[in-house]
Amino acid sequence: MPGEGFINKSDKVVACGVAVVVTHRQRVLFGKRAANSTGVEWQLPGGWIEPGESPRQAARREVLEETGLQILEPRFIGVTSNVFPDHNHSISLFFEAECADSEPFPIVEHDRCKVWQWEHWSAVSDNLYLPLRLFKQTDYLPFSKDRPKTYAPI
Repeated sequence: MPGEGFINKSDKVVACGVAVVVTHRQRVLFGKRAANSTGVEWQLPGGWIEPGESPRQAARREVLEETGLQILEPRFIGVTSNVFPDHNHSISLFFEAECADSEPFPIVEHDRCKVWQWEHWSAVSDNLYLPLRLFKQTDYLPFSKDRPKTYAPI
C-alpha cells in the first residue's frame, strides 16, 4: 500500500532492478540472453531488487545466483530508465564490481541465459538488452582512471 498522501493513478508500477559490470583482468562479464525477437541479446548479470534488500545486496545476490561468482564491493555507477516496446517500464541501477576469481560459471537459468563470457567492453555493441544499450550510450568506460562518478542517460 503506498504511503499516506501518495496517490497512485495507475495499477502499473515501475520496477527497479540492478545490473552489474563484473570486471576481471581488463574484461567484463557478458551473458547471452534468450530474446523473443532477435534470438539472443547481450546482457549483464542482474535482476530485480527483492523487498527489504538494498541495491548493493541485490547486486551481490544476482551475480552469485546467475554466475556462481563472488564479487568485491559493488560501486554504484549509473541508472537507466527503460521503456520497453510493450510499455513495461523499469529502472536499472548499475554497479561495477571486480570479480575475486574467474572460475567457470554455471548457467543457472538455461531458459534465460545461454552463456556467460569475458569480453572487452567495446567488443560487445550489437544485439544489446535495452538497459545495457541505454547504459552503453553514456560515456562510461570500465578501467578508465579519469571518469565521472555516475552515468545517467535520462
